[in-house]
Amino acid sequence: MSYMIEGSGSSTQAKAKAWLYRHPESSHKLLKNLARVITEYLFEQVRAGAQMLQVFESHAGVLNHELFCKFAMPYLKLIAAGVRNRLRDANFPCVPMVIFAKDAHYALEELSSIGYDVVSLDWTIKPKQARLLCGDVTLQGNLDPCALYAPPAELRKVVKDMLDKFGTHRYIANLGHGIYPDMDPEHVRAFVDAVHQLSEEMIAKDK
Repeated sequence: MSYMIEGSGSSTQAKAKAWLYRHPESSHKLLKNLARVITEYLFEQVRAGAQMLQVFESHAGVLNHELFCKFAMPYLKLIAAGVRNRLRDANFPCVPMVIFAKDAHYALEELSSIGYDVVSLDWTIKPKQARLLCGDVTLQGNLDPCALYAPPAELRKVVKDMLDKFGTHRYIANLGHGIYPDMDPEHVRAFVDAVHQLSEEMIAKDK
């Protein structure tokens, strides 16, 4: 919705937020239509072979808790339920669904209860706090993408710290946002290798 109203990227999303305040009924109508289109798109992704789906709410950080719960949460919930209903009606198996609402640290408890299997976290959230708020929902994240600029040895230390804080139960190691365009692919490889090696060691110790 924000890009449709802003017409481009924006650091404040002021035009889009103004719509929420000035035109709440029209905003809900647009968001409901978007949720319907997104639901159908995600269903087709599974039909084409997708084995996991992730839904992004990239501008949660510009909303307060009240606006997020009023204008974002209902439609994120609608998408999750809608995709599962479409898959069931078409006799397709349900696939895991991930929700990533960047900077929505204020709504983790609610996000963990709207029908998604995994809550993805940005790098500003403390793992222990997220686990406390999200309960037994699987968590994903949350390494700062800029950590990939570090030398491999230092990157390994950062990864170990992240894994130690999240533990091995219901956790998917990942970045807390996307990879930057100038990132050295070898540093990405170092990150993945460190996750595999260190997590295997942690799991072996737990046995």
